[in-house]
Amino acid sequence: MSAPALIVFAKAPVPGRAKTRLTELLTAAEAAALYEAFLRDTLAAQAALAERRGATLRLYHAGSRWPARLTPEAASLHRQQGNDLGGRMDAAFRETFADGADAALVTGTDHPTLPPAFVARGLDALRDGGREAVCLGPTEDGGFYLLGLTRPRPALFAGMTYSHAEVFEQTLARATADAGAPPVVLPEWYDVDRPADLLRLAAAFFEDESAPARAPHTCRQVRALARTYPDALRPPAVEAK
Repeated sequence: MSAPALIVFAKAPVPGRAKTRLTELLTAAEAAALYEAFLRDTLAAQAALAERRGATLRLYHAGSRWPARLTPEAASLHRQQGNDLGGRMDAAFRETFADGADAALVTGTDHPTLPPAFVARGLDALRDGGREAVCLGPTEDGGFYLLGLTRPRPALFAGMTYSHAEVFEQTLARATADAGAPPVVLPEWYDVDRPADLLRLAAAFFEDESAPARAPHTCRQVRALARTYPDALRPPAVEAK
């Protein structure tokens, strides 16, 4: 019996390779430790959602090595294949559908407080939309945090470039042309890439009562960083409770 699949794209939390834009404020080791917290929270949230929804969880890692301690028990582990991000996503979707999934969505690990309800809405959109369904979750910087498909769509990825402010709009246009109908667009969220994003994340742990519960590893790590960088990370935003 076919089932939907949740795909998580991740990289190993190696200093100097993970969250490098945060080294405008943090050390490379601190940025990597923070990213490991992002990983743990994202994977825990997706594993819990997969269990609730009867979905499989597939973890696709970049690079040749992956720390086994970070793989959820319920997840299958795969290595990303392809020359660029578009090629790697296309390959992951192809492999996932070849393994029997009837719907699949991919998300990353740059948004540790992303509400699981957004991902659940993506699954519902794919289930209800039939063979041609596509869903997209936009980020405030012009990218996307989630892409969901019900079949391989290589036209979404061929020749596509990423890490710019038009990624979401270009992907939306391609998906509309390929599917013949506009994708379901989920609520907007934000990535944590730069110090200003980290400050916003810290504030969320103070202002949003559900945020620490959604991302406990990240919350603890941010609170520790706030003690090291009190002028940048405003301790009241992370020391409440």
